[in-house]
Amino acid sequence: MLSTRPVTSPTMTNILDALERHRDHHFRRVASRRVTGEKSALKFIEEVGFCTGFTAGMGVPCLREAIAGMREPSMPEHIQHDYAIGMTWRIKDSLPQRRAVYYGKVIARRPSFIAREMLGAFLRLRIEPGGYRKLYLRGGLSNCGKLVMDALSKRGAAETRVLKLSSGYAQPSRRAVFDRAMAELQEKFLALKVDERADPFSYVWDTMDHRWPDAIAQARKLTRKEAAYVIVAKYFETAAFGSERAISRLLGIDAALVEGAARRLEREGAIARGVRIDGHPGAMSLLSALTA
Repeated sequence: MLSTRPVTSPTMTNILDALERHRDHHFRRVASRRVTGEKSALKFIEEVGFCTGFTAGMGVPCLREAIAGMREPSMPEHIQHDYAIGMTWRIKDSLPQRRAVYYGKVIARRPSFIAREMLGAFLRLRIEPGGYRKLYLRGGLSNCGKLVMDALSKRGAAETRVLKLSSGYAQPSRRAVFDRAMAELQEKFLALKVDERADPFSYVWDTMDHRWPDAIAQARKLTRKEAAYVIVAKYFETAAFGSERAISRLLGIDAALVEGAARRLEREGAIARGVRIDGHPGAMSLLSALTA
């Protein structure tokens, strides 16, 4: 059983301040470090390893937040006039199109970026062995998702409207089912958006096998424990603290693998586990350097 150690004031206040300052620096939630363009956005994503695109306040870095240079900027009424949202929107197209980063709904089903060097670890933990057909036979993939993958595997990259027709989900009444399937395929790292067409507007989709064969090859060289360690270590390096259960849910990693990675980090002296801090329910794990 995980032992716990209480943290009391004034130590608790000092630790909370240190944790938030650490996040402010690494999440770039300060004006002096904010992201100012595509080049600095790529550097930011490579530094943090993975981040959400638009949604702040989830315990991981957020590109929109880093562009704004402040903690959890409010969502404006008219998002088309928001500088940070506009830049994030452009970057979510430009960087993934040249395979500088991965982009898809993979962190808590929210649009997210993953650095190239981290992608193999995520794929090792998310891609099911045996391919999508065996996943479907085991009940791990929806019928619509399977039909979309059939179309992509046969045709190659295809627009949304083509996939709707090919899968039999072109009717307006079936749109919600189709949209859920596309989110499912992104979460399971089976398919991803690779382009946008303007006239008429449409997304273009492809399979991970076609788009990221090198990352898939990298994933095969890792064990599941190694992959989990890489991701969890990067999480604490940038986010500094968190509940291991919450990290498991947020990043889509089996809870036992998160615990194993955290135990290894504890043995290495990188984090302290079982810390209780007022205002945060349950036991927390946090960087050892910030508890001194």
